[in-house]
Amino acid sequence: MFTMKNSRIIKYLIIILFVAACKNKGEDKSSSPDVKSQVIAKIANKAKNHILVCAHRSYHKNAPENSLQSITNAIDANIDFVEIDVRTTKDKLLVLMHDDTINRVTTGKGLVKDYTYAELQAFDLKIGDSVTNQKIPLLEDALKLAKGKVIPNLDLKAVDYKQLYNMLVKHNMQHEVISFIGKKQKVMEMLEIDSLYAVLPISKTMDDMEFYYKNTKSSLQHFNDDTYTKAYMDWIHERDELVFINSLWDEDEEFGVGNTASMDSVIALKPAIIQTDHPKLLVDYLRSKQLHD
Repeated sequence: MFTMKNSRIIKYLIIILFVAACKNKGEDKSSSPDVKSQVIAKIANKAKNHILVCAHRSYHKNAPENSLQSITNAIDANIDFVEIDVRTTKDKLLVLMHDDTINRVTTGKGLVKDYTYAELQAFDLKIGDSVTNQKIPLLEDALKLAKGKVIPNLDLKAVDYKQLYNMLVKHNMQHEVISFIGKKQKVMEMLEIDSLYAVLPISKTMDDMEFYYKNTKSSLQHFNDDTYTKAYMDWIHERDELVFINSLWDEDEEFGVGNTASMDSVIALKPAIIQTDHPKLLVDYLRSKQLHD
């Protein structure tokens, strides 16, 4: 039987739920302990006093880009992240390759998607015109190598996100990687699979910055030349967001030949992560400024 006492209890519960909902709605995402993945928490902690370094296309100065050897070299050089590019073969295996073809970096020719993984093993990886004994690796082998030693930054080129996520879960690495994803629709597709996944969306405008701040639990944003300004960095720092900046191209070229002025201007804006083609050089330079451990 429904009584006045029941009615009062129901009203009281409704009020409690309403107040709780209002409180949560206005709560900054960084203040909730359950909204940061393991890798985001690690980056945020280090970025308080340091700038982290990401090796562009892995550490490819003395080994082929996207090779297992380049990942090993990055680990040995104390690099924080390796960017590795992920594509899918004809037989639906995930491999490391930047271009849609294998022409530039292997002894073969053709589209990655037109070869099985076994067929790709017939070709050798190159550094420029020099042929090596390295082969196109499976993403799974790269993850095993990197786990606990260097953070993979997965640049997802042509990938089924559910397949990728299942592989990460298999190795308990779903919250130990970050992933650059260029299109907003694809960012949200990944977050539908796991809302805590550390997406690295590119923010080209203030609208992008606000959207990702409000709609993702990942604190990472990838700024470009238009958003990497003091005003935008002040805005993002006030909200405890973490900025990833690609120092390529001019700044990196100058830095590589010993001219540090452009890189100093990047460092001065205090990004959390700088991606570079000269990762060991940048780590040593940051260490000289007490900005890397």
